[in-house]
Amino acid sequence: MNEQRTTEAQTSPALIHEALLYRNDGHLGDVVSDFAVQAARAGEPVLVVLPAASENVVRSAVCDSGAELHFEDMSACGRNPACLLDLFADWIEDHDGPVRMIDEPVWPGRRHAEVVEVLRHEALLNHVLAPRQASILSAYHAHRLEPETLEGAALTHPRLVTNGTRRTSDLYADPLEVLEGTRWPLEEGREPISEFDFGGDLQSLRAAIAADPVAESLDRERRADLIFVINEAATNAVKHGDGRCTTRLWNDGDTVVSEVVTSSRLGDALVGRRRPPTDAAGGRGLWLINQLCDLVELRTGEGGTRLRMHLRYGT
Repeated sequence: MNEQRTTEAQTSPALIHEALLYRNDGHLGDVVSDFAVQAARAGEPVLVVLPAASENVVRSAVCDSGAELHFEDMSACGRNPACLLDLFADWIEDHDGPVRMIDEPVWPGRRHAEVVEVLRHEALLNHVLAPRQASILSAYHAHRLEPETLEGAALTHPRLVTNGTRRTSDLYADPLEVLEGTRWPLEEGREPISEFDFGGDLQSLRAAIAADPVAESLDRERRADLIFVINEAATNAVKHGDGRCTTRLWNDGDTVVSEVVTSSRLGDALVGRRRPPTDAAGGRGLWLINQLCDLVELRTGEGGTRLRMHLRYGT
């Protein structure tokens, strides 16, 4: 079977989510060109979200496709993978009828924690967008990414495009099992780690964070962002939990990481990933945290909730 979009994929009312495991730029260009040509024939607009190196390849490949294309920079809008669901869902909701998307969420050099959050995002797409008329082609460089990353792509995509064929992924797993499982545990924080116990006094917590040497390593704007996101996370502990939490801070290379741990469990897998309606009474805290942070890791279960927020220097 060649890498052509099938009649079934053209007419299915459900999500088509495929991982393209490409070998080189020529392979990427060929598959994406075919994808765009098929989109043009079907009258389906295409959202293209790629890092700069791949965008140059794809722009050249699709220039004569006749497709309606909209490009976004993955390194900007996808630096925090938790923000991608909003982008994809808006693209679907802004158009009548089927749409397509091409993206490359992982590239060589992305940190392990970022790759894990990308794969969790890919699993979430299968759950949230399942009934939508959309086709997503996610590109992964088969020769430059770690084997664990490629295995994760197979785990989170129902179908794979590789070596001239389209096939069902033998490793594909139920999205909620992927999201709720312990497949990708959080990495240990780097010493030295500052720790603060919060019992409801937000002003004291903010003052303690601002005076900590870890926070002082950030410039003024990013330090304000750090205090804001920790304040929002602690506020959620007051509103939705027992009013207590533990906050930890550490440096991780060019990044300050803050972690807020509460005993309460979140029941919504989408929390913080979709923009709240303007008339919503609440729910903006985690969404704002995702907009400000370069990476957010959220884990919740029987033992409570752990929220990690990454802020790079000078971003």
